[in-house]
Amino acid sequence: MDRVPRFPLIQPIEQWDELTLLAANVFCEAEGEPDEGKVAVAWVVRVRADRRKKSVHEVILQPYQFSWLNMDYRLKAEARLAAANVDTAERCWRAAAGALWRFLPDPTDGSDHYLNVELTKKIRPKHDLPEWFDTQKIVAVIGNHTFLKLES
Repeated sequence: MDRVPRFPLIQPIEQWDELTLLAANVFCEAEGEPDEGKVAVAWVVRVRADRRKKSVHEVILQPYQFSWLNMDYRLKAEARLAAANVDTAERCWRAAAGALWRFLPDPTDGSDHYLNVELTKKIRPKHDLPEWFDTQKIVAVIGNHTFLKLES
């Protein structure tokens, strides 16, 4: 029996508990990143929830916050979650628990946004970065993600 919980894909994502939803977010947003990058992505959600006085659910499920939940990508994301490598999934669950319950320190010092600069440029029609991206607000670069602190 696996010691890592499976993502409950028979249940609508909106009904998942906070830890499961956060672990799925980490998996879909940072699957190939080092452990510190996984923790950093989880902490961005934690920071947004704290600053905005919202739940993790509200932050993750807000439209257009995380690409894996956009309708044009959601089925692919669900297939990735169903086929998740046990080791990678376990690392995502640990990162999610570490940020959700503050067991692990925030490696981004309170960042509330992130993106993969190269991938973002590659997939955008004009090969540019979003309007909100401000090099003056970069806090850290971990793996392929650049973390920024845009909100106070």
